[in-house]
Amino acid sequence: MTSNQFRINISPPNLMNICVDSKANGEICGRVYHCYAENAIPFTSVVELINIADKLFDDIQYPQASTKTRTFEEKQEIRTSAALEKKVSQQDLIQHRGEKGTFILHVKFRQKSTWQGELSWMEKEERFEFVDSFEVIKMIDQVVV
Repeated sequence: MTSNQFRINISPPNLMNICVDSKANGEICGRVYHCYAENAIPFTSVVELINIADKLFDDIQYPQASTKTRTFEEKQEIRTSAALEKKVSQQDLIQHRGEKGTFILHVKFRQKSTWQGELSWMEKEERFEFVDSFEVIKMIDQVVV
C-alpha cells in the first residue's frame, strides 16, 4: 500500500498505540498510549499488555465483553465511560513511535473470551485482521526482531 492509501480510523474510543521498544528473552517491552491517560503506560510482557488493554475496555465498557471473568476477589466498582475524560486527542495518540515497532490496536468485539479487530503496523503501513488476542501477540512478535 502506498502512503496515501493507508489510513488509520482514529475515531474509536478504545484505540491504543502499542510502542514496542525492546524484545528480551522472548518478551516484548514498551509503552501503551490511549486517550484516557496523559502519559504512557509501560509494559514488560505480553501478559501486562493484554491486562492493560482489557482494563481499558472494562473501564470504558467498549467493546463490551460477551462473557464475564470469574473471580473470588471482591468486585471493584467499574467506572463508566462517562466518568472517564479524554486527556489526549486520538490524533496525538497515534504520533508516538516505538524503537522496534509501532502498532495501532482497534478491538471491535470481545467475544468468546477474546478480542476481534484490526492491528495496523505503522512502519510498514500494513493492516491485519485478527480473531483472537493470541493472533495480535503473534503478529507483533513476528515483526519485532
